[in-house]
Amino acid sequence: MNLRRFAAFAILGGSMLIGGAVITKAQTIVFEPGRYRMNYRGYRTNERGAQLLRDAVNRGYQAGYQAGVADRDGRRRMNWNRNEHYRSGNLGYESSVGQSYYRYYFQQGFRRGYQDGFYSRTTYGDGTNILGNILTSIFRATRY
Repeated sequence: MNLRRFAAFAILGGSMLIGGAVITKAQTIVFEPGRYRMNYRGYRTNERGAQLLRDAVNRGYQAGYQAGVADRDGRRRMNWNRNEHYRSGNLGYESSVGQSYYRYYFQQGFRRGYQDGFYSRTTYGDGTNILGNILTSIFRATRY
């Protein structure tokens, strides 16, 4: 009987440890209209800033997709780092958000779009917009 009880508690404890690891990585969303914290970095912005950063990912994806298609059609090697838009990362930038944050999200979208365009696929998006679940994983905003 004690062995069964021990096994039950061991299984329960193990599942709590595993569940705890998942819970610590999950995002807690505290609703307070219009304020976001980005990627646990302490960067704070409002609703407009959060939308601009989402747009940065989508703009990056579109620009990357076009660059990937151009490199594939031009029979060039895959290398998104040499692209001017990727390096600058400020295509469509507006001063409502920090430029380094905008560049980061733009480049995240660009790399995925470039890969989709270069390989003629739609793993991350449809060629014009990045898929919602990928966008969510790139753009981890927590409302607070």
